Amino acid sequence: MKRWWAILPLAVFVGLVVVGFQRLTGGDPAPASFASPTRPAPQFDVAGMDGGHVKLSDFKGRPVLINFWATWCGPCKLEHPLLVDMAAQGVEIVGMLYKDPNGVEAAHELLARDGNPFAHIGTDPLGDLGIDIGISGVPESFLIDANGQIVKTKRNYFVETDVADFVAAYKAEAAKSAAAPAAS
Repeated sequence: MKRWWAILPLAVFVGLVVVGFQRLTGGDPAPASFASPTRPAPQFDVAGMDGGHVKLSDFKGRPVLINFWATWCGPCKLEHPLLVDMAAQGVEIVGMLYKDPNGVEAAHELLARDGNPFAHIGTDPLGDLGIDIGISGVPESFLIDANGQIVKTKRNYFVETDVADFVAAYKAEAAKSAAAPAAS
């Protein structure tokens, strides 16, 4: 009987490891606070990486993909070529340089070396916009429609299978916004 009690902590530990592994490698369920896939995007006006400002209102009437990234982020580097591919397919991507201690110079170097998929780049040095939009980490991307609604979210980095899905969603939103004035 005493042997059972000696093994019990080990069994509990192994059980927790198995459950943790399954949770980490399983699907990417959205947090409960994002049960609805469509929600208003926070209005923002942030400093641009090259001066000026990047504002959500600048994109009113057309869709835009907002991508939070950082030079220190390994998964951001994995998805970077896919963002370049998406931009080449006509997706307007706005990069948000998120809480990057390496600074704007490191971001410029990375983009010069690996290509720049971003039509505009804003900075979020304190993470305020990230909090407002609801990111849990970088990279994360949000497809915002012509009316300022977040219609699609990608938590974590893009993989090949995500590209076609997001390009199609972007083009569908662009077609809706192009047809909207004609319907008026």
